Formats: sequence, C-alpha cells, structure tokens
Amino acid sequence: MASANPGQGPSWEILHSSGLTRWQRAGLVFLLVGLVVFGGLVEFRSAFLHERKGDLGLFLRTAWAVRSGQADIYDITDDHGFHYLYPPLFAILLVPLADPPAGMERAWMLPYSMDVALWYLFSLVCLGLAVHWLASALEQTSSAPSMRAQPAGSRRWWALRIWPVLACLPPIGHTLMRGQVGLLLLLLLAGMTAALLRGRRWQAGFWLSGAICLKVIPAFLLLYPLWRRDLRFLTGCALGLVVGLALIPAAVFGPARTAACYEKWWQVMGMPGLGQGQDQSRSKELTEMTATDSQSLLVALHNTLHLDRETRPKQAAPEDRRAALEIGLLLTLGTLLAAGSRRTASGSGTVLFLGMLVLIMLLLSPVCHLHYFCLSVPLVMGLLAAHWEKAQAPHQGKGLALLLAVYAVANVLPHIPGLEVIRDLGLAMYGALLLWLVGMRVLWRQVRPRSGTAWECPRLSEAA
Repeated sequence: MASANPGQGPSWEILHSSGLTRWQRAGLVFLLVGLVVFGGLVEFRSAFLHERKGDLGLFLRTAWAVRSGQADIYDITDDHGFHYLYPPLFAILLVPLADPPAGMERAWMLPYSMDVALWYLFSLVCLGLAVHWLASALEQTSSAPSMRAQPAGSRRWWALRIWPVLACLPPIGHTLMRGQVGLLLLLLLAGMTAALLRGRRWQAGFWLSGAICLKVIPAFLLLYPLWRRDLRFLTGCALGLVVGLALIPAAVFGPARTAACYEKWWQVMGMPGLGQGQDQSRSKELTEMTATDSQSLLVALHNTLHLDRETRPKQAAPEDRRAALEIGLLLTLGTLLAAGSRRTASGSGTVLFLGMLVLIMLLLSPVCHLHYFCLSVPLVMGLLAAHWEKAQAPHQGKGLALLLAVYAVANVLPHIPGLEVIRDLGLAMYGALLLWLVGMRVLWRQVRPRSGTAWECPRLSEAA
C-alpha cells in the first residue's frame, strides 16, 4: 500500500489501523489500576474518616429530604452546614441513595459507604460513555476517510478516547474525589454534541435540557441553536425543560410546593449569583469572592486587584463585574465569528465550536471551581480530531502535545500547598483561555479554507 505521506516511512493507514503495542496496553492497565486505587482513596475519605469529605453527602441528604418530606430541600444542610443549590430534579433522581441525618431512621436505605462506591462507579461509567459516544460520532462524521474507516481497538481509536482524558485528568480526578456531578454533566453535553453530529437535532436539544435541569449554567449553550437558527434543537430542549423542571417536580412535590422551591432557589441562589438581591444566606458557601477558589473571570480579576487575602473585599465592585462581563462577551463574539454562519463539512468543527462555548460558559459562571474544567474534554478531542484529519497520523504533534501538557500542569499547580497565589490569580483559567485561543485559530482555518485549496488544518505547533 502506498504511503499517505511520501517520505515519512510506513503507510499511516497501516499504522493507525494496527493494534496497541505492549507498552500501550500496559499503560491502559496502569490507568485502570490507578482508577481502582483512587476509588479506594475516595471511599476512605468520603465514608470512613471522622469527618466526611466531599459534596456527595449534601446531595444525598437533600435526596433524603425529598424522600421523607420532613424538610425543605433548600433549607436542609449536610454535616458541614452546606445547602443544596441545584434545581430539584437532581435531588429527586438521587432518592434511591438517600442518606438521612444522624439519629434518623435508616430502614430500607443503603449504607453511606455503598452510596459512595456506587456514585464513584456511576461517575466512571459517565466518563467512559461520554468519551466513547463523542469519539464515535467524530469518527463517523470526519472529513478524513482514514478516520471513518479506522477499526475499533486500533491505536488512533484508543488515542481519541484516552488522550482527552489524560489531558483533563487533574479536574477529572478532583471531580471524582469530591463526589461532584461534573462527569454526569460531561455525559449530557457529550450526548448533545454526538446527537448533533449525527443530525439528531431534537435529541440534541433534549440532552441539553438535561444539563440545564442539572446545573442551570448550560443554558448559555442555547447560543448554539440560536446562532444556527435550529428550531428542532430549541424545540427538543424546550420539551425537555418542561419535563425536567416542571412535570417531574410537580409529580413529586405537587404544583404549589414546586413553585415555592423555585421561588426559594431564585431568592437564595439565582439573584445573589448575579450580584443582586438581599439574601446572603449562601454567601459564605458560594457567592462571596472569598468563599471558594473560583477560576471565573470575575473572581480572577477581583483577586488580581486585591492580592492580599487578609484585606481582600468579600464582594466585587460593580465596575469589576462589568469588566468581566465585557471580557466574556468578547470571547463569545470571537467564538461566533470564528464558527461562522454555516456548519463545517467535518464534525470536528462542531465539536470545537461547542467546546469553546463550554469553556466560556464556565468562565462567565459566578463560580467556577477547579473541577469544572473536566468539561474541557470535548474541546481537547475536537483539537485532536482536527489535527489528525490533516496529518492522517495517530500522533499528537509537538505543538499539540505541548499545549495539552501545559493545560494539565495549569490544572495541577493550583492544588499544591504553598501555591495559593497562582490559584487566586486564576492559573487554570488562563490554561482554559489558551485552549480556547488555539481552538478558535483551528476553527477559523477550518471554516475559511484558503482560496482555491482544500481545507487545511493549521499547524498546531504555530498556534500553541
């Protein structure tokens, strides 16, 4: 068989369709063993210490409030005094894992240690399905025949699924350690993107509605169907929101209590998150600038202007809020401009567009925890796919490999004791902005090929 790239050695078609080497198989085994060992650590910290660690206990305590009807879901707290801040649907779905307060009846309820193990396994399943669904859809819609024809289990088949996970492993591990919902949200967004790539726009809207019902901020991604004027997507999302935000809660709580729940959520979370309202009952937990190690544009700007933690104001100035909003608006406009008004011929363009919008969504959020960046998996996968569509080779290239390494390091360093200052300054945020910048460059070139030539992916070594 002739080489796809003359002068570069063996045919890339043969290389990318070959199986894993011994060292690559050993690496996969090492990763799986690491996940098992890490799961043991999560289990110990979450269930067997004198003081429970992580956020899962809060979610399951709220699920108990739903199951028992003995407390309002936005008034009950976990053992640390924290409140539930999501829409009601998630707490309703967690009822089978409900965990009551100490001293309350536990009949027909699982031990908390089993709850932790089940949630860890569920999160891993969400991660595996998310990367597989998205990678499969990218392969099927790629502009490169070699990617569409690559066999399951080949090197590039594995690389498209493993490299995004490795690049985002720090926030993925953080999400697993905290028992957070990030990987479930990743699954919903990956399902949305995969459905779009396959032309199932109603289904894509339904997936997005699930993400909005879980965490609200994915409503930002409605920019995609609005920009594309996709009525089917918007209709599917609207139907899903009616089911998830209205019908299911009303069936569980009744219409009056459901309305009261949303009124309470808007009072304690919605308005304070926008810097409005008088209720500051959740400020120490979430909304104050000093409450969490947020990586949002607003908090990073606020911390940069007030480096001293001891004298740092708890609330951001109105002009800082405007500046952060203006930066987010510029990022959004740049993304829309790069994407253009027409869909690209290759599925990687859609993944890049949505992945960039996801990053902007996170940075514009009032609070952006470090573990939120596990949602950058789609953008990383889109960059890999775009590079391989040009190179026809299952390697990352020096520029792209360096970019992914820098991104991983930017998400590791803020966790190291003694480096609090780089966490305050938003190092992970700047890593995300670098990823966004490269994504915009690649998407711009993909949407606007050079005159008279076929589409050409830019050299990522230059972009990085």
